[in-house]
Amino acid sequence: MSGAPTQNGSQEEQYRQLLLLKKRMLRQGVTSDARERLGRVRSANPQLAEQAESICLQLIQQGQTVNDEILKRILMKLSPKKEIKITRR
Repeated sequence: MSGAPTQNGSQEEQYRQLLLLKKRMLRQGVTSDARERLGRVRSANPQLAEQAESICLQLIQQGQTVNDEILKRILMKLSPKKEIKITRR
């Protein structure tokens, strides 16, 4: 039974390594303006930020640099459309 904690520790270490790799890739492949926007989105809507980061990582792996305009388009596609209906009385 002593093998279980070692495996858990190994999995945690792998998870930490993946997070570090993800942060490094985002830091290198996303412009500073886009990183700031992503940070603001993360504080308001962490789930949306995770989805946007996943797409950004895919673009970075394809060799693209993600700037603020690209990030805006990604966020617009991921954000649910809110319909505003105004009725006059």
